[in-house]
Amino acid sequence: MHDSEQEHSGITGYRVTYESTIFYNEANKFSIIIVKTNDPRIPPQACSGRYYGDRMLRFTAVGYELPRTKAVELELDGEWVESKYGYQLQVEQWQEIVPQTADGLLAYLGSGLIKGIGPKTAEDIVATFGPDTLNILDNEPEKLLQIRGITEGKLKDIEESYAESRVLRNLMSLLGPFKITPATALKIYQHFGPACVDILKKCPYDLCQISGFGFKRVDGIVRNTDNRLHSTERIKGAVLYTLEDARSKSGHLFLPSEDLVKETLLLLNAPIPIPEQRVRAEEVQETLQQMILHGAVVAYKQYLYSPRVFGQEDDTARMIAERLANISVAENIESALESVRESLGITLSQKQEQAVRTAFQHGLTIITGSPGTGKTTVLKAIIEVFKNLHPKGKFALMAPTGRASRRMAESTGVDEARTLHSALGLGTGEEVGDGERVRFVDADLVIVDEFSMVDMWLAQQFFKCIGQHTRVVLVGDPNQLPSVGAGNVFYELIHSGMVPVTVLDWIFRQSKDGLIAYNAKFINEGSTKLYYGNDFVFVDSPTQIETARRIQDIYCKEAAERGIRGERNSDPTKEVKKFVDLWSRKVLPMALQTA
Repeated sequence: MHDSEQEHSGITGYRVTYESTIFYNEANKFSIIIVKTNDPRIPPQACSGRYYGDRMLRFTAVGYELPRTKAVELELDGEWVESKYGYQLQVEQWQEIVPQTADGLLAYLGSGLIKGIGPKTAEDIVATFGPDTLNILDNEPEKLLQIRGITEGKLKDIEESYAESRVLRNLMSLLGPFKITPATALKIYQHFGPACVDILKKCPYDLCQISGFGFKRVDGIVRNTDNRLHSTERIKGAVLYTLEDARSKSGHLFLPSEDLVKETLLLLNAPIPIPEQRVRAEEVQETLQQMILHGAVVAYKQYLYSPRVFGQEDDTARMIAERLANISVAENIESALESVRESLGITLSQKQEQAVRTAFQHGLTIITGSPGTGKTTVLKAIIEVFKNLHPKGKFALMAPTGRASRRMAESTGVDEARTLHSALGLGTGEEVGDGERVRFVDADLVIVDEFSMVDMWLAQQFFKCIGQHTRVVLVGDPNQLPSVGAGNVFYELIHSGMVPVTVLDWIFRQSKDGLIAYNAKFINEGSTKLYYGNDFVFVDSPTQIETARRIQDIYCKEAAERGIRGERNSDPTKEVKKFVDLWSRKVLPMALQTA
C-alpha cells in the first residue's frame, strides 16, 4: 500500500516486521507468525522471553493471509487474546507498507507474495515502471504485458493474487459495521469472488446469502445508513432470505408464491411500527416478477425456488429419468437364487424374492418396509446372488451416516460399507461439496441403505457419480425421520410411480417380546390398537411440550445407564435436544397435518 494511502487508512495498530512462520494453512489461509517491533505498547506478557541482540520485541500474531515476508513492514490491528499457547494478537485488519524505493519495490515483488512474479520478473517490472510500479498493479495491470515473459495467462495469475489480499482488506473496511472476523471475510470473498466489494456496495443485502448473516442483522445495519424501506434491493434480499430460511430451517426446496409473498412481507415489515410506511404485497409481487424474469428466482407453476436449489432438483430428476430410460438387461437369477437359499440357509417370502429379482431386472429399484420386515435378509441375498452371477464383478455398499454404514457392514457381513460422503469424495457439508468434483464410483452394483436420510443435495452428488450401466438399489423406510437437509427424496421417488418399488409388509418376529416393529406398522397404518409389553410402554403426557421433556428425561436416563453407541463420544443432553428440535420442526407438523 502506498504511504499516502496508509495515512488515511484509519488503522492505528502496531507497525511490525515479519520474523518467522509457526503455522500456515494453504486451504483457508490461516496464519500464525512471529513478528518484531519497537512499539512500547506491546503487552509485556505477549513478548518473547528470549534475549535478542537487536533489542526488538517479538510476539505472536494470528490471522488470515498474513504476509510472510521481510520485504515489507506490516501494520497490524486487532485484539490481544490469551490462548493455551500464550498471549497473541488476533489480527482483525492488516496492511503492507511497501518502501517507495527501487530496492523496496524489488524486494516486495520478488518476495513470492504475488503469484506469477519471481525475482527476475520483479527486476524487469521495477526497471520499466520505477516508482509508478504499485500504481500500475492497482490501476493498469494490462501494462505488465510489456514485460518479457508475462503472458495473458501469467497476467491473470498476477492480477488475481495481487487483488485477493487487497480485496480482503477492502472488504474488512466496507463491512466494519458488521464486526466481521477475517475468517468471515474470507468466506465472503470465496462466495462472491474478486468483485465482492463492488457487489456488496451495490446491494449489501446479498450478504444474506452467507451463513451467519440473517436478513434482520443486515437490514438493521443498512437502515442505519440508508433507510429506504421500499427499495428493490431490500425486497430482493428479503425474498431470497425467506427462500433460504425455508430450506435450511424447514427443509422446503420451494415455497408456493402466496406463502413466499406472505413470509417476505412479515420479514420486511417487522421493524416498521407505522402501518402507512410498511411494504405492500403489490410491491413484493412486482419485485418478484422482475426477479423471475432475470433468473434470480425460478418459477415452476405456482412454486418458487432459488436458482441453486432448483438446479439441484432439476439435475437430479434428469439423471434419474435418464437412468430409468436406459433399458437394462434383465438377468435370469433363478439358479443363483436357489444356490444362495441353500448356502445361507434362508427361506425368503414371496415379497422378498420379488425384491431380489427386481434388483436384477432394472437399473434403479427401491426396497422399502417397516422395521422387522426383512430388508437386511434381502440385501444379503442380493449381494450373494450378484457374487454368484459375477464372480469378478464389483459392488459397493453405502449409507448416509457412519453408524448406518457400520450397521450395514455388520448385518451383511461385508466390511467395505462406507458413508456416502466418503465413497463420493465429498466434504463435510453442502457449502464445501458444491465446489468439489465428485468421485466416480467404479461398481456394477451399488446398494444404499437408509436412503430416507438422503437430502436433495446429497442425492444430486450421488447420481452424478454412478455410471449409467450400474444397477442401483435404494433401501429404507420412508416413515423414518426425514433427512436433516432439504428435500424428501426417498418419499418422492417411491410415490413418483416411475421407479420399481418392492414393499416388504410382513413382519418377521425377532424376539418373544419384540413389539416395536408391530406397533410401528400399526401406527403407520393409522391404527390405535397397539400391543403393550416390556419393550413398548404407554406414558401419559398432557401436552406436546411435556412430551418433549419426558423424551429427553427418559433418553438421558437410559444413556447414563447403558451408554451411547455413536460415531463419537457426545453429551446425551445435547444429542437429545437436537433430536427433539428436529422432531418438533419436522415430525410433529407432519403428524398434526395427517391427523
